[in-house]
Amino acid sequence: MTLQVEGINNARASLMNTKILIFLSHVAAVLLFSLPNVLAQANQDLPLVITADKFADDSNVATDKLVWKYRAGDEAAWDAVKGASISSRALPASGWNGRAWFRLKFRIDEAAASKNLSIIVRHFGASEVFLDGRLLAAFGEIGEGRETEYNPNYIPVPFDVEAGEHVFAVRYSGTAFGDLSGWRAEWLERGSARPGFILSVREIKDFKATVQAYADRTTMRIPFLFAGVLFALALIHLLLFVFYRVEQANLFYGIYAFAFGLSVIVGNLQSFVHSGANSYLIARVITLILFSVMFVALLAFLHTALARPFNFIFWTIALLWLVSAIFGVFLLNNFGSFAIVPNITMFFYFSYSIYLLVQALRERRAGAWILFVGVQIFAAAMLLNLLSELNIFRLSGGWVDLQQIAVVLGVPVAVSVFLARNFAVTNRNLTERLEEVKELSERQIEQERHASELRIENERHAKELEEARQLQLSMLPKKLPQISNLKIAAYMKPASEVGGDYYDFHTGADGTLTVAVGDATGHGLKAGTVVTAAKALFKNYADEADIPDVFKKSSRVIKEMNLRGLFMAMTIVKIKENRAVICAAGMPSPLVFRRASGRVEEINLRAMPWGSPFAAEYKQSEVTLDAGDAILLMSDGFPEMFNGAGEILGFDKAALILPDIAAQSPQEIINHLVQTGERWANGRPQDDDVTFVVLKVGNAKSN
Repeated sequence: MTLQVEGINNARASLMNTKILIFLSHVAAVLLFSLPNVLAQANQDLPLVITADKFADDSNVATDKLVWKYRAGDEAAWDAVKGASISSRALPASGWNGRAWFRLKFRIDEAAASKNLSIIVRHFGASEVFLDGRLLAAFGEIGEGRETEYNPNYIPVPFDVEAGEHVFAVRYSGTAFGDLSGWRAEWLERGSARPGFILSVREIKDFKATVQAYADRTTMRIPFLFAGVLFALALIHLLLFVFYRVEQANLFYGIYAFAFGLSVIVGNLQSFVHSGANSYLIARVITLILFSVMFVALLAFLHTALARPFNFIFWTIALLWLVSAIFGVFLLNNFGSFAIVPNITMFFYFSYSIYLLVQALRERRAGAWILFVGVQIFAAAMLLNLLSELNIFRLSGGWVDLQQIAVVLGVPVAVSVFLARNFAVTNRNLTERLEEVKELSERQIEQERHASELRIENERHAKELEEARQLQLSMLPKKLPQISNLKIAAYMKPASEVGGDYYDFHTGADGTLTVAVGDATGHGLKAGTVVTAAKALFKNYADEADIPDVFKKSSRVIKEMNLRGLFMAMTIVKIKENRAVICAAGMPSPLVFRRASGRVEEINLRAMPWGSPFAAEYKQSEVTLDAGDAILLMSDGFPEMFNGAGEILGFDKAALILPDIAAQSPQEIINHLVQTGERWANGRPQDDDVTFVVLKVGNAKSN
């Protein structure tokens, strides 16, 4: 009995010890899992530390996981938000009303500060990025009650910074997301378009190559090349169907190739253009619809080309693609629990397509091997792409281009070859009389194909010119600065062949007004790229007092961009009170009208434009202005105007007529100059952009 009681007591003690151990293990587990959160909470207010090793292997210093200081609008109190992105599911404490400020402290060591650093930004909406209170870049425009959207799409913006603590501040506007509780904002957020931005810091070792790559990317030459091939194939086979309706495979293949080419263009527009959130997601919706049309048309082609009837399996897969497209439009690929629909659709589609091809090979159908080879080329290219993404095997040089060509054109070219073969076999069985008709038809098709290619090229050129024109106009300030005792007027009229005139203003903290008037050589999007770089450089260096030094830095940046003979002529004037400092490079001489004497002084500062391969010595001239004095800045579009007889207006024309009109207001002076040029041209179109900026010191008695 005693032994039995002792055994029970020992068992109870053992059970108690076990409970204590379980309790202590639970406590340890809770502490273990909560410790990272506690440490993260303790460290979230620490500034970002940028060291040189963070740029190893071309890595970016990302901020999308960091906690930014945040406040809604310009007056709200500061709180915090993670990753500078706002979601309707986790609104900041101060809310969201369409505009907000974001701040992030960071520390940079000396090794990192000595590198060529740039910020990389992407967002929907508009923003102004400040570094230590200095405007570093402006993407779009934030106005009173409105905004001009501009998605920078990772345009590199260079900056210089010393070692130590600094602050990034971003003023952001996203009016498209004003009401996050509405269906529109919910749809945008479902498509990964939400208010906020992505900002990272990157070392750019070769800035000119990076900017050139960006310029090449925005021209979309490769996507347009691929799409052009697909459109040409679509046109040929649709015309073949028109002339020979018995061969319905041409119809379905033409629809497939056209939808494929259009999806290549629209899909690349999402990544390369500077569109807003609505345009971005509309392009995504169009791409989803085009994918469904493309795959259904290709399956219909296989049925008709291999002489298979449209059976229950075909209509089932077509219905699944329709359902997937509808889900894609409303859910934007965030299918959630409906993800099984597109997955099942894709699985059945490829399985059934391979089944049709294998059956055709087994039945020894003529030309089926061509389609099978095309599918194998596509599959091999996709496998190489997967191995490259997994870092198992990397392609380089021309092999990358070959792999991309195989992905995009492997199947279309194989199908086109298959149809061409069938067409050739059919034609060999025709009589001699039908052979003559065939030759005439092929000649007509070739002519129409050539005309279509010319039309596409003309449309592309017209679109490029319009894009360059809009880019040029977007570089100009939307309003003139208001300076006490100084009247300002500006004017620019682009030529029909887009050039690159540019003017801009900046008012410093000490009241100094900085005025820039520039003229990029060349035409089209490349000239627009130079203007974009010049605007970024002006915004970056506008506060610096030494204008020749600014010219040297800017010229070096433009030269490093290596834009194949494109330069930037520039005049910069700094005015404070009655003192003006002028520096010019490759521009017409600024003219200064003296009211007291009624004479015009020509500020002759000859120097090479920014980016010139020749050494340039930039000098500045300082003038003192009295009441009624005026400064005229202009591009060479006015003095180089031609009339119908081929005579040039001349560089001395403005100096000759300025004394007669200088008593008028700056805007009236510009109007008189414009009318003078129009009378001289007498209807002859402009050969170059015409730009004027007039600055006039005012008083109580003068205009």
